Amino acid sequence: MWPEGEQTQDLLKGVENGDPAAMNQLMDRHREAVRRMVQMRLDHAVSRRVDASDVVQDVLLEASQRLAEYIRSPSMPFHLWLR
Repeated sequence: MWPEGEQTQDLLKGVENGDPAAMNQLMDRHREAVRRMVQMRLDHAVSRRVDASDVVQDVLLEASQRLAEYIRSPSMPFHLWLR
């Protein structure tokens, strides 16, 4: 379900080196997995008021804002941190 592996690590290194394209590619690479997780976990009553794509956008926005923190101290695989 979650893309991991060498490509994710390469993108994280790119982000660390200041490559803005790497940030976009990293978030795009994980967008579908985040969407599936949100759809699976979103309560039915809540899903009538909130669209899953809005939640995904919020998750990826916050992740992009906090990514430097993760890169400084990656205590878990990226996909677990993203969840």
